[in-house]
Amino acid sequence: MIIDKTKECNKCGICRSVCPVFLELKDEVMSPRGRISLVEALLEGDLSDNTKRYIDTIRTCIRCTRCSQVCPVGVKVEEIIQSARYKIAENLEIPGSIREIFRSTINNPEAFKAELVKSKNLQSSSDYKAPLWLLPLYFHEGTKIPELADETITEKYPEYIESKGEKRVALFVGCSMNYVHTDIADAAIDVLNKFGIDIYIPKEQICCGAPAMLLGDKEAAEEMAKKNILALKAQDFDAIITLCPNCGVTLKREYKTLVEDDIAPFTSRIMDISQFITIYMDYKAQPIKQTVTYHDPCYLRIGQEVKAEPRQILLGNSQYIEMDQAYKCCGLGCTLGIFHPEVSESMAEDKVEAILETKADVVATGCPGCIAFIKEQLEKRNIDKEVLHTIQILQKSLSGV
Repeated sequence: MIIDKTKECNKCGICRSVCPVFLELKDEVMSPRGRISLVEALLEGDLSDNTKRYIDTIRTCIRCTRCSQVCPVGVKVEEIIQSARYKIAENLEIPGSIREIFRSTINNPEAFKAELVKSKNLQSSSDYKAPLWLLPLYFHEGTKIPELADETITEKYPEYIESKGEKRVALFVGCSMNYVHTDIADAAIDVLNKFGIDIYIPKEQICCGAPAMLLGDKEAAEEMAKKNILALKAQDFDAIITLCPNCGVTLKREYKTLVEDDIAPFTSRIMDISQFITIYMDYKAQPIKQTVTYHDPCYLRIGQEVKAEPRQILLGNSQYIEMDQAYKCCGLGCTLGIFHPEVSESMAEDKVEAILETKADVVATGCPGCIAFIKEQLEKRNIDKEVLHTIQILQKSLSGV
């Protein structure tokens, strides 16, 4: 039981030294220890879970798992917080419109695209702001839906792209790359083609389910997990490649909590594209002339322990400059940028300063959410700087650009 898990925490406070939100706010309640204490009080009947303070506290957790990694007694804080999200949803109920998006619209790629187009058109003709949940956890508070791709990745490419190579992979595209940032997926497919990799892009793949989990809709998340596991046919491929760390963490870590069956053959094949390339590909390319720095996405460096691989790619394919404290959250932080934009903006200040100190021409990172957020923060300050996915740097290098 979750109440037993909260009791495992001995309240030592070591977690406070690594929690990005606590380090920004210096508010004990907003620390991992503080959140666990609140959940414990709730479960013991000393607190209501429909208070704004409690809900806000749970929503400030960015799910990075830094706290769990340093906990001396091995408390899985993220599991406790996720259970709290489910409990909040049970007691307060998820609004019907959002529940409908999770359970019907997102599960149907054609319906999802149609809703996005409809919302974008409404947005263009008025002050209407489309529901953030249409592309959940991707857009910063107040940011309108960006330009949608004329053609989604699953529409643009055939389901199988054969190169007659030795390796075969399934590509999990993810919402942002499928509907908005198709250039990232284009770059990934181009690079894999150049390496002679056979690619499977299942038409039946849908949202990974992370947004549903974060709003506490466990039933919807379970359904998404089952559909994606079935669509990706893990047993037929050497790897299932992800381009978005949030998707990667969800498929690799969270699906095990959503599906009762043993899905080890599935989760063991989940790999970020930078991992796959550094492990399996031996190549030579002409490094681009631009200087490049790198920001570590929380869900890649911490959530999946992928930190050397992107740097190896950038070191070999660009004029690389390491950023000071590249591991620090950029500020987007899961639901943080949606429910607490003021905290998000404050955290972004440090990231922008670190970027500027490198004097690099390009900022690279491995997360579409971080890309969008960092671009937004630079533009707000009238800073003209490219922000690209790591795979786009490699594509430039292989193409001799």
